[in-house]
Amino acid sequence: MGKPSLILAALAADAIPGVRFVSVQDLANYEPDSRTMVLTDDQGRQVLLKAPKTVVAATNIGTEVRALRVLRPVSLPFHISSLLGETSAKAQTKAYLFDYVAGNEVDLGSIKLDDPIITSIGSAIAKIHAIPTGLVSDAGLPEYAPAQSVRERVAEFDRAMDTGKIHRDLLERWQQALLDVNLFRFQPTVIHGNLTSQSLLSQGSEITGITDWAGLRVDDPALDLAAIYGEAAPEISAAITLAYEGNIRADRNLRQRANLYFELSLASYLLQSSETGDEDGIAEAENMLASLLNDLHDGVLPTLTPSGFAVSAPEVVTPISAASSFTAPVTVVTENLEIIDLSEPEKPKAEDELF
Repeated sequence: MGKPSLILAALAADAIPGVRFVSVQDLANYEPDSRTMVLTDDQGRQVLLKAPKTVVAATNIGTEVRALRVLRPVSLPFHISSLLGETSAKAQTKAYLFDYVAGNEVDLGSIKLDDPIITSIGSAIAKIHAIPTGLVSDAGLPEYAPAQSVRERVAEFDRAMDTGKIHRDLLERWQQALLDVNLFRFQPTVIHGNLTSQSLLSQGSEITGITDWAGLRVDDPALDLAAIYGEAAPEISAAITLAYEGNIRADRNLRQRANLYFELSLASYLLQSSETGDEDGIAEAENMLASLLNDLHDGVLPTLTPSGFAVSAPEVVTPISAASSFTAPVTVVTENLEIIDLSEPEKPKAEDELF
């Protein structure tokens, strides 16, 4: 059998005929479910080859291709990739070739408070969230209203609770947040959906590229900040959020939801590890949840209590009152973790009747 790198180089030649590649660099840890490599042609141009190993990986790459096509006409202050070609039907292995986006992965855990890249990260995320939602929804990519977004979090909470491995104090903290209607009054925006330190690329103090666009959709903007809240120190997360808020009109409870989503991601990691029998993953998730619990008991976790009614351009959601008629979709999570649509104007409810 030939060397894997040579086989993939042959696939690249099949995907974009007429191009002569002179060097190959394997990226062993780039995407676990795909073989990935950087090829350089005789003109010095670099391309990224992805050969999915699983059906799920192939689906994700296909979704990313759609997302990159949606973003092609959008003016962004950083580089994104584009599809250059894919192997023909005669190829034994499916592979895709993309423009290679150069840059250094941002180490969110090592950023200092005076690092100017903080401003660039906040600005880059804001630019993504300012993309017109119609571009994404018209392309058939996922679009979630607030009620749907809450429903996913509630389902995640239920499944995590069923593991029996999460302390009741954490479960009560999350349940109280999920029950609070005011926390989830937000205007959905276009989000990256897979934003991590690996997808943020920099040169110097600027974000020069963002990769991994398979999660592009319309959803809660706080989801893109959740991973940053998990990887960066609290003061750095706050500084990035402040820079973000300086570039876009954000709702008042963005930070609370970002913290909630980060905390729930630890429960999700435990759940996934339990379902796959990954003992190392289970142990790691339990350790992270134990650390989170200690922070809760020490009183150092940020509050998840809403600071007020959310205000997001271009729509303002009307606060609930006995006399209000609901002109925008309003939902509430009940004590039984059911989502109720309160948008019917003929049946307004007093705020104290909702819980």
